[in-house]
Amino acid sequence: MNGKLIMEFLITFEPGTISSLKSSNGSVVFIPFGGSVESELFTGTIRPGAADVQVCNPAGVRHMHARYMFEGVDSKGEKCHLFVDNNGWFERDHMPAPFEATPTFMTDSPTLAPYLHGAHFRAEGHGREGGITIKIFDIDQ
Repeated sequence: MNGKLIMEFLITFEPGTISSLKSSNGSVVFIPFGGSVESELFTGTIRPGAADVQVCNPAGVRHMHARYMFEGVDSKGEKCHLFVDNNGWFERDHMPAPFEATPTFMTDSPTLAPYLHGAHFRAEGHGREGGITIKIFDIDQ
């Protein structure tokens, strides 16, 4: 169930902008980020406010929840936005490489909405110098 690669997000972040909290009830890491995407479906850049919030519960299970919005153009060259809500869960003190997550999308593009509003995608995160590459796959193809 690998699927067809449809987009790659190039995510960048500055280590000095990361906030964290540790407590007896777990921990939280807040990672603001930027980035871009160039694909046949959509090309754009991430708007300010993007963040990956990782919450680790007392049992050591980590929930990664990244939310971000791109501004750009769809496959017909029309201006639009693409909102991404990407979720992943990881075992105690372990982040696989690559990590997998489940993205959902929302867009104001009449061209992309019928396709991207479906629930048939998976994401892989691959570390690279200066950030992460998020590969988006259509698991139905």
